[in-house]
Amino acid sequence: IFYSISLLLLLPLCLSAGYVGQVLSEETGKAVAASIIVRNASGQVVEVDGEHPHVEFLQERWCYVDGQFWLEQSNTEGWTVKIRRGPEVLPLETELGTVDGVFHLKRWIHLSEQGYMSGDTHVHYLELDQCHLQMRAEDLEVLNLLTSDFTDDVNKFTGEVDAISTPGHWVYVGQEFRDWQQGHINLLRLRKIVEPLEPFGGSFREWSHRHFIVAPAAREAKAQEAAVTWAHFGDIPGTESPIDIALGLIDAVDLISQADPNNTPNKWPPWTMKQPSHLSELPVLSGIGIYYQYLNAGFQIPLASGTDKMSERIPVGSSRLYVKTGNDRSFDAWIEGLKAGNGFISNGPILTFSVEGHGSGDTVEFQGDKRVAVKATARSLYAFSRLQLMLNGEAIASSEMPIRGPQGIFEASLELKVELSESAWLAARVSAPPDEGERTMPRRMKVFAHANPVYFLKNGDRVRKQAAIDYLTLYLRHSQHWFKTAANFETDQHRAEALAEAERALRIYEAL
Repeated sequence: IFYSISLLLLLPLCLSAGYVGQVLSEETGKAVAASIIVRNASGQVVEVDGEHPHVEFLQERWCYVDGQFWLEQSNTEGWTVKIRRGPEVLPLETELGTVDGVFHLKRWIHLSEQGYMSGDTHVHYLELDQCHLQMRAEDLEVLNLLTSDFTDDVNKFTGEVDAISTPGHWVYVGQEFRDWQQGHINLLRLRKIVEPLEPFGGSFREWSHRHFIVAPAAREAKAQEAAVTWAHFGDIPGTESPIDIALGLIDAVDLISQADPNNTPNKWPPWTMKQPSHLSELPVLSGIGIYYQYLNAGFQIPLASGTDKMSERIPVGSSRLYVKTGNDRSFDAWIEGLKAGNGFISNGPILTFSVEGHGSGDTVEFQGDKRVAVKATARSLYAFSRLQLMLNGEAIASSEMPIRGPQGIFEASLELKVELSESAWLAARVSAPPDEGERTMPRRMKVFAHANPVYFLKNGDRVRKQAAIDYLTLYLRHSQHWFKTAANFETDQHRAEALAEAERALRIYEAL
């Protein structure tokens, strides 16, 4: 049987009268999936033969291939090929040559050997077999395909790791539960669909559809031991995030997805409504600025990341979460690492970050004053502006422009001694102000990465910044105003339930 299958796999090579290219790992010598662009001698893009999916990335349209590709043209003198395979593999651009070619891809870093697993929290519409091909081509290990009110594919849901999965490439069908104003949540490792599957009629923005809160769906998912992330938080922090985060219903927030986290979210009408006379005006912060308010109020909420891929206009894993799982390389290990916050998010850069030898997600208690050594490095295939060290939301150190090494990798590093006299969180990020840097990444985002924090708690007390608590309390009061005056709830009971959830959260803020 194996011999017959091998012959079938080799048959296209035997029958091809044109050019045959093979993409191999320099590390293992085995064929690997990748994305490619072929150009003829005139510089025009040439479509490779056969059926294959496509993807847009770095302002170009790529073909996915599974280890080999064919061209009808046998005379390829002066033709070129570009090959890429995720952020850990050096891209290759070279001539095809005039005879069949073998192209070796070389890793510049191997995070799996350092105990990391990469995953995408948020993908839609892909067929399951395409999930597997595309995640292999993007060097991605975990892919969460989400059914929802608009995708019409609940038949893919099984409540377990999908059968298409293989060791090193896990696919799990979960669910996105959405209200356009309250917020969107991703339900990962879900065992049973949370109803109603179509909560507001399958529409993205229709004001005529009813509103309702997502907290009950989050509770039901967590009762199933699912992980709940706040979808594209940088774009839609929503009316409900100050409620659900306070109530402990959210395991992580997805920061890089639909919008640059340095920009202000733009899809929440309460921010553009006439301000109620009994409330102060609510300042509109950037997505990352709102996230920092939660950390400064003492909520140790991790970062996660997903692409919200719905078409070929973005690769799976182009925004991803790296989780340190050690020797336990499984879907469950990645989910538990997500919840623990022991990794970093990135749309390209690879971060290392430690404080006194402690890594992301760690909590360290101390007494008195404490001096800690902070170390961070950022390395990236794509140019970035700077590496920064963050203390309670403020940049306490920034690198010079990164240096580009002989392999084309941009690199920056920082080391700093920090005096701590109160509870604090520390993190590293690759970032730039909104008016700096090229928006080269999908959806016009800049190159970005952020480590999950390390927490140092004096006498075991949580981080407590009164300004952040005041901001989130005001945010919550504006949410209450929205519930009372503008949200289109189906029944008075639904409105009362939303207000009751807000009151429970308000008591938590008042007790901080």
